[in-house]
Amino acid sequence: MQKKSKVPLMRSNHLPLILLGAVMTVYGLAAALAATVLSNQAMRGMIAGGVYKARQTAFDQTASLVAGILLLALFIWCAVASKGIVRVGFCFGAMAALMTMLVGRNEMLPVPSAFSGPVIAILVALPLTILFILWACGRRVPRGCRWVAFISIFIVLAAAIFPTYVILMVSKIPPGDPAILTVGKLVDVSTNVIKLRYLLPGLSFLLIAYLSMRFARKNPAMPEG
Repeated sequence: MQKKSKVPLMRSNHLPLILLGAVMTVYGLAAALAATVLSNQAMRGMIAGGVYKARQTAFDQTASLVAGILLLALFIWCAVASKGIVRVGFCFGAMAALMTMLVGRNEMLPVPSAFSGPVIAILVALPLTILFILWACGRRVPRGCRWVAFISIFIVLAAAIFPTYVILMVSKIPPGDPAILTVGKLVDVSTNVIKLRYLLPGLSFLLIAYLSMRFARKNPAMPEG
């Protein structure tokens, strides 16, 4: 059986993959910053609870729509500029971009509002998880890229599943139960984890792009992926 040689992820250049990682990272940073600023304003009494919720929802709806459209276009561009299992992975990534547009639009999901956030997080995480699994298993994907993809599987799943687990715990604790204090600390951790659900995958894409470009420079005679 002929051994397949490793090839870069992109056929011509890595610009679409770099832009993809950059847009996802910037969106993650912006979402985390907006959530932190609005939360601090609400905690200090600078804005009322209703105002905080309205501003957070307005930001989520606008930012997620813009980011979702950009990510969808970039995933499609990346799919066109690649082939094989890498292209299949980008096709699944496009599904995650579509799910991103649902952020802040809880009324579009047939679930209670308290669970809409975790549900959307899981809908975004599943396609990205499949993408990273495909890349981690790709025999023609450079080894460094495969390792980053493998680690990213657990990062994406943890960022989606942990907040959901915490919400389920909170929903089962009766009012006045002392255990709510312990769960409250987990809620704080969960809030910070949610802020990383786009930032960390975005950094993973940037790192994968860097490793793939470095592989291409070290192996100029290799056929491109």
